[in-house]
Amino acid sequence: MVAATLRSSDRQLERQIASHLAETNRPSLRRLAVNVADGNVTLRGRVTSFYEKQIAIQTCRVLAGVERLTDAVEVAAGIG
Repeated sequence: MVAATLRSSDRQLERQIASHLAETNRPSLRRLAVNVADGNVTLRGRVTSFYEKQIAIQTCRVLAGVERLTDAVEVAAGIG
């Protein structure tokens, strides 16, 4: 029962992060992959600037439930 609750809360946190990233109106942030396991968040993908990378990281850090953040976001100009 506890494991199912954890997985449910992880999925909820994934959806919450994805929703917040989509609200930024930056297309490259909407395409980032968000994975959560036991409150540990991993962001993967590519953005067009270091500024966008910082927005993605900060978006995760301010949300309740994020225990740790692994940043696997690459900056690649010209992908947008």
